[in-house]
Amino acid sequence: MSTSIITAFFKRRIVQPVLNLLRQGMTPHKLAVTVALGTVVGILPALGVTTVMGTALAARFRLNIAATVLVSYLVHPLQLLLIIPFIKAGIFMFGMDDLKLTLDEMIAMFQLDWLAALNKLWLANLAAVSAWAILALPVGAVVYFALLPVLKRVLPKSSSAAETIPVSPIPEITLPVIPIHEAEVQPQV
Repeated sequence: MSTSIITAFFKRRIVQPVLNLLRQGMTPHKLAVTVALGTVVGILPALGVTTVMGTALAARFRLNIAATVLVSYLVHPLQLLLIIPFIKAGIFMFGMDDLKLTLDEMIAMFQLDWLAALNKLWLANLAAVSAWAILALPVGAVVYFALLPVLKRVLPKSSSAAETIPVSPIPEITLPVIPIHEAEVQPQV
């Protein structure tokens, strides 16, 4: 019984929205850019800013905002998995002191001096965002170029504007006007 509930939830919350996006009439290029942007923004190692950033970038590049935010939400598990590797990469890139990331050591840091602990965690998060920023463009390009051929095959061919607009103008129709005398018109009560 629980498998059918999970399957129904998966279809309703993930499969159906993605299929709706594919049926929207977006070109393969726009959809690939949307998915690449949503993926890159969705793995940003700063919790709480992905929706705002995804919305702003999608609006700036005239992409589908809902699709970009949906993709960023779908990759949230990757964001949680990649926070620690981004922090470690940022610490390595900037030659910072190694950050102890176990829960007990973090609690001890906060008990000893909570301002110093916040400062250390803030710098580690800033280093993680910097590492993300360096990798964002290459990762986005890989996602875009990997998706574009697939989407060109999967998405239906959109009809061009020339095919939908008739070539010859619609002929004008004239209707004869029959005069009505005032005596023939009866007042309505």
